[in-house]
Amino acid sequence: METEFGNRLRILREQRDLTMEMLAEDMNAKYGLTLGKGTISRWESGATDPAISFVVCVADYFNVSVDYLAGITDISTPTRLLTYAKKIMRAQEKNSTNK
Repeated sequence: METEFGNRLRILREQRDLTMEMLAEDMNAKYGLTLGKGTISRWESGATDPAISFVVCVADYFNVSVDYLAGITDISTPTRLLTYAKKIMRAQEKNSTNK
């Protein structure tokens, strides 16, 4: 039974042309994990759910929000980036009105 997390993980992985093995190796190197291809496969198929610590690593790796991975939102951009972008837009609007 495929989960929203598993489906979105598969889509993100395929968008980067990564095999499950490549993703596991990259995440192991970047985060000091010990993931294997089988773990990625079980996550994508919905056979198992990852611990929250792994979800956070996946979100960081793909630069998406945890909410996006969980299917809570369809906006993939992490909140911290959205907040930063909104601040910049407000500052730009303020500067353009002050000219």
